[in-house]
Amino acid sequence: MSQCKPGMGVCGVALLLASSVALAEDRPLFEKFELERLDLNPGAAGSLLIGTGELLPAGDFRFSSVAHYQHNPFVVSRSGKATPIVGSRATMHLVAAYAPFSWLELGAQLPVVMLQTGANLTEDNIAQPASRGLSTPTVSARVGLLSQQAGSWGDFALEMGVGPPVGSAPGFARDAGLRYAPRLMFGRHFGWFRVALESRFVVRPKVDSYDDQDSALARDTIGSEAQMGLALAMIGQRTRWELDLRASIPLEKQPSSVELFLGPRYLLNPSVEFFALAGLGSGTAPGTPLFRVLFGASFGRVVPPRLPDESSVTCSPELDHTAEECPDMDEDGDGVPNGQDMCDDDAGTPERQGCPWTDIDKDGIEDKLDACPAEVGVAAWKGCPMPDADKDGIEDGRDVCPSEPGPELSRGCPLKDRDHDEVEDDVDQCPDLAGPKDRQGCPESDLDRDNIPNVLDTCAKAAGPAENHGCPSHEVPLVWLTRQKIELMEKIFFVPGQPRIDSRSFPTLEWAAKVITEHPDLPLIVVGAHTDDRGSAVDNLRQSQARAEAVRQYLIQHGVAPDKLEAKGYGQSRPIDSNATSIGRENNRRIEFVIVARQ
Repeated sequence: MSQCKPGMGVCGVALLLASSVALAEDRPLFEKFELERLDLNPGAAGSLLIGTGELLPAGDFRFSSVAHYQHNPFVVSRSGKATPIVGSRATMHLVAAYAPFSWLELGAQLPVVMLQTGANLTEDNIAQPASRGLSTPTVSARVGLLSQQAGSWGDFALEMGVGPPVGSAPGFARDAGLRYAPRLMFGRHFGWFRVALESRFVVRPKVDSYDDQDSALARDTIGSEAQMGLALAMIGQRTRWELDLRASIPLEKQPSSVELFLGPRYLLNPSVEFFALAGLGSGTAPGTPLFRVLFGASFGRVVPPRLPDESSVTCSPELDHTAEECPDMDEDGDGVPNGQDMCDDDAGTPERQGCPWTDIDKDGIEDKLDACPAEVGVAAWKGCPMPDADKDGIEDGRDVCPSEPGPELSRGCPLKDRDHDEVEDDVDQCPDLAGPKDRQGCPESDLDRDNIPNVLDTCAKAAGPAENHGCPSHEVPLVWLTRQKIELMEKIFFVPGQPRIDSRSFPTLEWAAKVITEHPDLPLIVVGAHTDDRGSAVDNLRQSQARAEAVRQYLIQHGVAPDKLEAKGYGQSRPIDSNATSIGRENNRRIEFVIVARQ
């Protein structure tokens, strides 16, 4: 049998009879066979040509119209010379797919030969092929067995396709009987691309070969064959490229072929997609052109499904999409990708995971950190209101009488008359020592006889005027005694960032120790340490407690009985000035000596 010259794109099987009269009497001029070898992927999930194992989502449909040109799809050896029986062929493919269920996809294809030309072999008694006509339609059912989107390692599907003997026999567009095409498909997503592999068996009526020595034409057998396909395709982009490889392996005594395709597809909107493919062919099997070009459009639900961590092809400012569909975009332009942005619609900062600084209840605590964003609260309680059942301003955890309002100096209990001197505690200057009303409840005790009761006399053992707080005129007291506190004339300073007392505060603390030791009748004194709001509330609370302990220890070392003192760190929970200014913050950083009555 004669062979085609190397380098021919498609050569091989002639389905025309020899020109001799004797041969014509034995065989018809045209034996029925389908020249078209290309079938499209109806659902076009992942690839336009190769089945990827991925099905359309349930309820989705897709309709495609594809223009297709082939060059030299049918070439035979004529007296040792390659002759194109079909030199050019233009076809219109109408393709549809519908998924009634998530596991089932139905497909249909209808090729129509629009224009076909070939060599004039009338001198060999061979008529030219019909220039147009209907080609073999096919219907298919595809069943999905595995789905990567459902959590499997990849996508796997089975398909059965059937082509009835319908079409134009004079146009090489019809088989002599039914064509069956079972197919196995497997695919998987890898980051920004997809790999797919398919195996297809085409079972169709056999056309026997012959090689008549008296004939100028020679042809091979046409029959069943196995087809393999490999696809590499981009995903997650509005413009996607794919590379397809198709090869045929004969199951009869017939030639093989290989074709390579490359082309883009572009999503115009969620309902319309344009695409184009160009391919080169090698081999002598009929229907394998030297090259072919396809371009077309698809309509319906053309946005491909995606995995949860993948971007949708609709991720473009011109197309509708959600932030979840496009994790790599930045919808609000704050520099934080959608996949990491906790506030997709509001521009924020990377430090706040894309959210803006908000404070709905205006309590100075950011809503993101506020456990009670709609209620004014304090930092010590994570933005929630301080629990205070009796509303006396003392949190229930410190309130000795949580159901009865009372002042801080009595630890939240109501003031009455603890010393039974008929002077109410709220006006009694000496609530723990009985005294007459004309002395505001203080006893007559006045050791230095300066007419200032000991409980209000800063220098109880040395006479002095009231304007100098009971101390001699030549002395300048650094503290003075009041009913509620031992007031400090100067701040207590610490080594920055440490609980260690700065030496310049020693004189003030020595005065405090002197006053406490000279007044043995004083009740419990709470050494309170406070900070501003810089830094975390937890760290500030820890630092203030350490500083209060340091002051208490210093006073003990200077003669104060330990049971007279209690150290309490309040952190930033009790500001006396605004933390918005440096002066305010400085005022908030303080040590206080509060006189608290024992229970």
